[in-house]
Amino acid sequence: MAKIDAIVYNSKAGHGKEYAQIMEKETGVKAYELDAAKTALNSNSKVLFIGWIMGSGIKGYKTAIKSFDVRGVCAVGMAPMGATDNDIKEHNKIPNNQQFFYLQGGFEWDKVSGADKTIMKVIKKKFNKDFGGKENISAGEQDMLDLVNKGGSRVSLENASKAIEWINS
Repeated sequence: MAKIDAIVYNSKAGHGKEYAQIMEKETGVKAYELDAAKTALNSNSKVLFIGWIMGSGIKGYKTAIKSFDVRGVCAVGMAPMGATDNDIKEHNKIPNNQQFFYLQGGFEWDKVSGADKTIMKVIKKKFNKDFGGKENISAGEQDMLDLVNKGGSRVSLENASKAIEWINS
């Protein structure tokens, strides 16, 4: 029996939604988009929340903790797995009794607009200045460089496996 009643997600480019669908398929626990979950579930529902990262903030997390009994949190971002876990947990004030998972999502230039696109152009310029053309960059730094320049998705069953194990335990 799963330790949660539902998976609730907030997704902008679709990576969080993809992870929610993978987890739903692998665990049998129903996944809901955050707004739909607020009408489909009650405030006592035990949930795993999946949200995308902007800066270090997990989008939708504050709404989720006000609306449900959040037992676990998945933060979906561009960085390689585990690269920024502690910073994200501290920034979002995630308590120790909530399980935390960082999931590498990806980046899609065609799904970014307005101020977000301007911010990402600045980040792209900085990454290319810091890492472009250097010989000894890490695999994670190369991956980030590839994402900001070409876009792409890193969503996979393998990346979701620890969260799936936690749900099923």
